[in-house]
Amino acid sequence: MNQQRQRASQPEAGRALQLSPRDRAESALTPARPVGVEAPDRGPAEIVTPRLRLRPLTENDRDAYCAVYDQSRSHLERFLPLGAADQPAHEVFARQLELTIEGDESGKAFRRIAIDTRTGAIVGSFNLIVVRRGLEWDADVSCWLAEGRTGKGLATEALGALLSYSFADLPAGLGLHAIHGFIDPENARSQALAAGFGFVKAPDSATHLSVGDRWQLHERWTLTISRWLEIAG
Repeated sequence: MNQQRQRASQPEAGRALQLSPRDRAESALTPARPVGVEAPDRGPAEIVTPRLRLRPLTENDRDAYCAVYDQSRSHLERFLPLGAADQPAHEVFARQLELTIEGDESGKAFRRIAIDTRTGAIVGSFNLIVVRRGLEWDADVSCWLAEGRTGKGLATEALGALLSYSFADLPAGLGLHAIHGFIDPENARSQALAAGFGFVKAPDSATHLSVGDRWQLHERWTLTISRWLEIAG
């Protein structure tokens, strides 16, 4: 597919990269205006959409992140608790910050918080929690929105941008071949989001994953780059 898929590298420092229509794979669910990928003077790439900026978590986000997490703890508990029920928010933040830094340094994950560009508020997180570069380059995706942020199209906007970046060829993107999502069979909203982007539920893929302090059944949904480009027309 791509003859120059080598080890992932970050975009050139200080350079703004615009994804091509083919790489964006625009469909009815992708942002109405082009998705931009920006590299700050230093550090990992950020993804910009009409309403959001997907960027790495930093130490400066501690207070805001902890406040959003505490407000959203019960909202996230059913399908995607980020920590134990009694775990302090500052410990959850520290772990997420550590995972973000480790992922960017190793290239084995791509974790981004979603920032409302109008207010500067943290509204969620959209992540490739595992990136594998073997015979096939693929990743596992996970995302959440804060309490009160659902139903506004933000998940569609952010996930569409993340997928665009993931499937775009190096150096504009990550050059991946497939994205997998593990979804609870009772999580109808996440299933609808995935299906809308062309993810297909794999038959006989049910497996139990650790969710907080319990094991919960999940099904694997997969989106391949060929399917992504097919939907784009």
